[in-house]
Amino acid sequence: MAKKHGFTLIELLVVIAIIALLISLLIPAVQAAREMARRSQCANNMKQMALAMNVYHESLKSLPPGNLCLEELSEKSCHQINSIYCGSLGWAAFILPYLEMESLYDTIDFSKLAYTPEAGDRSYHETNGPMGDIANQQAGENMPPVFTCPSATRQSKHHKDYGVNGYDGFPQSLPEGGGTFYVNSGIRFADIKDGLSNTFLMLETCHHRKFIPMEGGDIIETLTGLNPFLWVNEFGQGYALGSCGIPPDKFLKLTINTRDPYIPTYGARSDHSGGVSVSMCDGSVHFINEKIDYTVYLGLFTRSGNEDVTIP
Repeated sequence: MAKKHGFTLIELLVVIAIIALLISLLIPAVQAAREMARRSQCANNMKQMALAMNVYHESLKSLPPGNLCLEELSEKSCHQINSIYCGSLGWAAFILPYLEMESLYDTIDFSKLAYTPEAGDRSYHETNGPMGDIANQQAGENMPPVFTCPSATRQSKHHKDYGVNGYDGFPQSLPEGGGTFYVNSGIRFADIKDGLSNTFLMLETCHHRKFIPMEGGDIIETLTGLNPFLWVNEFGQGYALGSCGIPPDKFLKLTINTRDPYIPTYGARSDHSGGVSVSMCDGSVHFINEKIDYTVYLGLFTRSGNEDVTIP
């Protein structure tokens, strides 16, 4: 009778070690593949919104306003911070028909204040929501998925992860900015002298971050929210900025994905590794490395700054 041979203990341990090694190599690859899929979906979201902006421009001969402020509504609002009153309607409302969301668009009453279930951080209220006119409650509570990045760590289902190019957000009292959107804006492509392919249209602004310095040098990260779907409370909501303040004394560089606790969370940021997705005014979508030269980066915000910069 033939003698049966089995695995020795050493052989078994070697096999287990090899399997564990293969699994340890496979998991990062699977995670990387999933992130690439999420990043691709995020880019597709930006492409849809960029095309919607372009069709809006084709139809109405200008881009939509960054946010709409009406004099008669400013008197009904609870407060006004410089040129923006609490509860103005943001850009997302205006492109809904061009995203095949006419039914949601038809529920919005543009003669009344916006509505949000959660105003988020910097709401200038004791609570973060709900706020606004209930006439616009249905729209405010039903943000379409195209406004959210699948990679973003989410606190609220009512906050979007994208912002339009506001360039420089301060002083907020200025009626016009140097980017492609501002309060009551209506920029035409003919106004963009730097070229449509060299000027940001939209950037990721995953405003669910706040960095707080602690004793000992540690920085803790909290989820706060600063980007409601339709509601605009102050300039940072709905906009992506490249800088804030007035150079040189009060100039702050809003670099991509900054973790500086002393820098406002108005800049471009994402949960993608190494950068953010952006769309240009010509409708193209790109991934910008967070290590991009800041002079080049800031030059891509201005619509008529005459900088000699191109998308990397």
